[in-house]
Amino acid sequence: MENISVLKLDSAFKPIEIISWEEAFLLTWLKKAWAVEYSDKWVHSATKAFQIPSVIVLFQYIDEKLFTLPCTRKNVLIRDENKCQYCGKQFREASLTLDHVIPRSKGGKSIWTNVVAACKPCNQKKRDYLVENAPVTLLRRPKRPSYRSIIKKRFEKGNLKWKEYL
Repeated sequence: MENISVLKLDSAFKPIEIISWEEAFLLTWLKKAWAVEYSDKWVHSATKAFQIPSVIVLFQYIDEKLFTLPCTRKNVLIRDENKCQYCGKQFREASLTLDHVIPRSKGGKSIWTNVVAACKPCNQKKRDYLVENAPVTLLRRPKRPSYRSIIKKRFEKGNLKWKEYL
């Protein structure tokens, strides 16, 4: 069977994560979740056929504070919507770099409030200047995104049935 992904929501219909169809099937089978949308794919046991869900909802509410969101390159580019935070232009992922607002050479850390997406020319212009002394201007201060905002942005171009839940 091909790799089919399923959107998992909490009881408040807020997106939690994308899981495999096997995990989704198991959660519904164990009555920990129910399917609100189905794919057009089926799995068969010896005596029954089961339609694979596309979106499931847990019977439990999950507090967003329980999730950690790592400050990775991919997540920073998603937060910044692939836009250089200095010139404002949009780029392909491969054409962007990560810039430390307070440079690492000056003690800056790789944390949400200090890392932004930057095009290569802007990053080279900024070099290891502090923002207030740099020849480029930071368009907006970086901040920690919510877990759900990253999930929404990451998967909004996925399965069409997921759109109304994101």
